[in-house]
Amino acid sequence: MRPLAQSLNEIGLTVWYDEYSLRPGDSLRRSIDKGLAQCSVGVVVLSPSFFIKEWPQRELDALYSSEIAERARIIPIWHDIDFKGVAAVSPLLADRLAINSSIGVKKIASKISALFPDRNKLSANELADLLDQAINFATYSAESHSVGVYHRFLSINAFKEDFGVVLDEKSKGLDLDEDFPDALSDELEQVKAKLKAKHQIPHGVYLTTDPPVRESELSWWRDFFSGWSSGTLTKQQSRTLAFELDLAEMDEFYVLLNVPNYRIAKEHRQLLEKAIVGIGAGYKTGYKGVERICRSLRVLGVDG
Repeated sequence: MRPLAQSLNEIGLTVWYDEYSLRPGDSLRRSIDKGLAQCSVGVVVLSPSFFIKEWPQRELDALYSSEIAERARIIPIWHDIDFKGVAAVSPLLADRLAINSSIGVKKIASKISALFPDRNKLSANELADLLDQAINFATYSAESHSVGVYHRFLSINAFKEDFGVVLDEKSKGLDLDEDFPDALSDELEQVKAKLKAKHQIPHGVYLTTDPPVRESELSWWRDFFSGWSSGTLTKQQSRTLAFELDLAEMDEFYVLLNVPNYRIAKEHRQLLEKAIVGIGAGYKTGYKGVERICRSLRVLGVDG
């Protein structure tokens, strides 16, 4: 459960999980009661061991009560169990559409997050305000913004570098084409969380564990970030910057606009991608293209 809770947190969902939500001295029962009372969704991992333990059954009964009262819904995950195994114990649970744990933690988290399409997403109007700010920099503000862009880029790069060191150490002697042992996967997820905190990377930023950008390439990035922030790139250069960020597995929305990837709704992404190119090459045209995008976002905001 820990890797799933961590993945949901990274996406930006608020998760009650005992390791996150309990402090020394807290009452387990009262804390669970509070979590059950406040949740809108209860994720239940059904496994052979689930059905032989009393405490999980009580939590499930409480979730059923919340669902009947239309305060919450239950999402079952089948782990090392099939339809027959669930139906033999709980026909009601077997009849529900479930997620199979075999698809992996990331895909499970993605399926669950899809149930909250607007949760923690920035509105169209908020995005328009952000773009307005990005195209109205004075000279020194643009320089300051360039520094912020480069800092966010370096933070992600430092995360990748630090994680790579840990991964190399922990995976010695292992076949990287095979799945990691569960204990090691759990440990690496904890390492990721600590490194995100260390480098002040917020929830919702798209992060991978690919190799970092090489030090010899940093001057190119710094120059392009400076040109992008001042709007003095050509359109082709601005497209190249966005392409290279994507190729390097960097969250271009976070690096350039300070908006974590997972806080952007699907219907707004194409407009923001165009805006990123327009900002980088907008100085000569007075950012007219970006202003049109802002107006489109505000229309979406009214219609929404």
